[in-house]
Amino acid sequence: MFIRVLSPRRAAPIWAGAAAVLALGFAPRAQAQSAYLHALEAAQNDHDQPMQTAQDNSQAPVGAGAQQTAAQPDGYLFNLQVAKSLGQTLANDGIYIDGSYTNITLDNVSGGTRTGAIPNGDAVFGINLDMGKIAGVQGAQIHFYVDDRQGSNFGDYTGTGLVDTNQTYGPNAAFRLQELTWDQSLLNDHIRYIIGRMNDLPDFDTFDFACNFTDFTCANTAFFYNNNANSAAPVSAWGGRISFKPTLETYFRIAAEAADGDGFYNHANEGWNLSMTHDNGVFLPLEVGYKTDFSSSKYPSQYDVGGFYDNTGYNYSGQLFAKTGLLEPMASIATTAPREGVWAQASQMVWRPDMNSKRGITLFGEVEAMVNGYTPIQDEIDAGLVWQGPLASRPHDNLNIIGEYYKMGNALVNYQTGTIIAGNSHMAGDMEVFEAVYNAALAPGLTLGPVFEYIVNPNDAGPEIARVKNATQFGGQLVLTLPDLLGLPTLARVN
Repeated sequence: MFIRVLSPRRAAPIWAGAAAVLALGFAPRAQAQSAYLHALEAAQNDHDQPMQTAQDNSQAPVGAGAQQTAAQPDGYLFNLQVAKSLGQTLANDGIYIDGSYTNITLDNVSGGTRTGAIPNGDAVFGINLDMGKIAGVQGAQIHFYVDDRQGSNFGDYTGTGLVDTNQTYGPNAAFRLQELTWDQSLLNDHIRYIIGRMNDLPDFDTFDFACNFTDFTCANTAFFYNNNANSAAPVSAWGGRISFKPTLETYFRIAAEAADGDGFYNHANEGWNLSMTHDNGVFLPLEVGYKTDFSSSKYPSQYDVGGFYDNTGYNYSGQLFAKTGLLEPMASIATTAPREGVWAQASQMVWRPDMNSKRGITLFGEVEAMVNGYTPIQDEIDAGLVWQGPLASRPHDNLNIIGEYYKMGNALVNYQTGTIIAGNSHMAGDMEVFEAVYNAALAPGLTLGPVFEYIVNPNDAGPEIARVKNATQFGGQLVLTLPDLLGLPTLARVN
């Protein structure tokens, strides 16, 4: 079918995630999506530097001069970094603690299918092991992450289903294994591979800043997430990924992961079930790109193209496209055909007020298109900006603005038009989303800020009982990142 059906098995209160985080040892900074991405981003500090740790100052902005005479403001209201000594003791033995908690609460104030507020929470805890220190295997790391999610789907209120929802929701409220991988760097990081229980969330079709936003732009877009059967985060699958880097700024990356078009939302087939019993296909994404950070460029950038191949076929079984005479039964449409999609991304920092900080404006855009397959989203176009440190006194704050355009699949729109009860009006063939988020850094590892989102022609990629014209949401996003909050050293999981 076009959309995976969600059946939350529990509706734990939002404080349960915070309590779980506290129980793991840290006090109450997605994106897909998620707290996991925030945890990885904190560990990476700038993604492409091999074996990056908190003590390594190689990430100082290009252009920063030793002659700087005035101390730069840190912009924080308070500081809770009380665990530096403990963290360094663990790091000396090759052990790095990671974790993050994200809470998003949005109120659908008008439009959609109904009004009201929904809180969501996503807690992640991880341990990264430097196998060079532990076992003498140079360039090797082990990554272990677990994830716990709470709350319901914002898309149930806006009428967008899983096409546009928040980063901390789905596929259901559960505690699960998110990653267990062996990560190996070879030839001075010109070759890097990962194998084990993994997902492609941080590796393909994403930007480092994607989780500044609250929706499916974090970290993979709705196009990437909904149009295939890959085990997108927080669900993991057996697989491997390898990156070839002619230089540390250029790369070719390809992965192969077991896929299950039905089991992704099947409670019995996620979490801690490590078997491959339900896997019925393979998901193959690849990407070629060029990427810089502040250690190699005054104006960091990212340019890449990629695509995916998914041979799991379709699991429609007539659940859509009812036999009304107006529409062809879904079961008769190429149930074993593969799905293939492509994308192109670009981001470029275009302005910096000074060379002694990472403040500045980055513009970004992305175009995605399906090449083959009946899918809910035919094309997606995203464009926006990230303004890091809008105020000199607040260098760690960021203002984020994005516009998203979705061209829905023609077969889906025709089906929805035939199933609408209210007046049988024709469903719109497109959907647009505008979002603005301001993340204010209250302390290292703790951000809080307002969120605004406006949706035109909400579409949940399923049967419709009425055409919804728009939806408006207001709310806030709270993000806590353990290493930054407590001052712990970090070990990079780079891609």
